[in-house]
Amino acid sequence: ESQSAALKAEMERHIDGLKTELDASQAKSIDLESSLVAERDASAAKYSELEAEKTSIEAELQDRIESHNAEVESIRENLTHMQTKLTDAESQSAALKAEMERHIDGLKTELDASQAKSIDLESSLVAERDASAAKYSELEAEKTSIEAELQDRIESHNAEVESIRENLTHMQTKLTDAESQSAAL
Repeated sequence: ESQSAALKAEMERHIDGLKTELDASQAKSIDLESSLVAERDASAAKYSELEAEKTSIEAELQDRIESHNAEVESIRENLTHMQTKLTDAESQSAALKAEMERHIDGLKTELDASQAKSIDLESSLVAERDASAAKYSELEAEKTSIEAELQDRIESHNAEVESIRENLTHMQTKLTDAESQSAAL
């Protein structure tokens, strides 16, 4: 009977230890799940911030492109007007015609410069869009990696919890058998 009581006490201590280990592992699993949620929230916040930045940059460049397009259109209208005046002036004076041609050349130069500036702005818009897309891809890859790592850790700890449960069940069965043998004795 003393041996049986000692065996029972030892089994109960072992079961208590397994229960403590199970509780700690379950708490660790909960912490890991909380970390996964926090990482997902942080990734979502980063994505929103990047989207807002990209939208702001695109809007600013679009405004500048539209402003320069309006400037180009104004220059075209001035050019047409001056060409009309040149036609009217041809009958008046060769000197006036030469002056008008110089003025038209100046307007054409200004038009070319403004068109080149518009092209540069459009190129900048494309470059900014490409950079934003690259940042988004990098962020997505980072988020996927973090989620996969945390999921692996959660699954590993869930397997550990299941193993502890099985050991606990086995020890409880052994304890019951020991109590039955003790009772039979």
